[in-house]
Amino acid sequence: MMTRTLLVKLLGVATLIVLPSLASIALVGGQSGETVRIIARLQTDGDIEFGLRTSEGNQLPPRRIFSASITDNGWRISSLIDVPDGTQVRIIARRSGETRVEFGLRIDEPRQVFLPPRRLFSRSTPVDSWRRSSPIELPPREREETAQPQEPAAPQPEPEEPAPPPEPPEDETDDTGTEDTEEASDVERISGGPRDGLIVEGNIVGDPDAPVLIVEYGDPF
Repeated sequence: MMTRTLLVKLLGVATLIVLPSLASIALVGGQSGETVRIIARLQTDGDIEFGLRTSEGNQLPPRRIFSASITDNGWRISSLIDVPDGTQVRIIARRSGETRVEFGLRIDEPRQVFLPPRRLFSRSTPVDSWRRSSPIELPPREREETAQPQEPAAPQPEPEEPAPPPEPPEDETDDTGTEDTEEASDVERISGGPRDGLIVEGNIVGDPDAPVLIVEYGDPF
């Protein structure tokens, strides 16, 4: 018995915790748009002037007269009206019988028409006495996400021209061995006579074993 009583109490506490949470969800999810009313009054010439009552007061569009001379039942459309939440609407009106005018509201984009329950205006209404329709609750306007401005891309460095291939090195004379080669090809050794053992390189005569080359000039041989 004690266990059942304790269980009932726990369920009651859990219910109290859950219900406020559901209420908060309903409040968050139940977003609504602007609530407006159509207003109209009879003028002395029989025309009917109409406008829109919003949260910021009455708004009278430039094209807002329903003429007394209208005899057909076609809909007339007012100029655009900017609602405080950013929605744009138009008031529509048409002749309904001999003595009444029917009013409604239209959103162009996307196309929606609202006909409130109390929307008939009688021509027997006193002159200059404003009458208003039932409240019209507009759908919440979809918020457009503002695009974040993108920073211009940093200029890319121009591609560098490839370096020209290195020119082949000029033929360099290797000092090592060249002179020896010429020396080997042009040098002659004298054999016999007083100059026996001397070498002749071109017009130069010398002793290859001497620490300093001995040179004689102008030797005709």
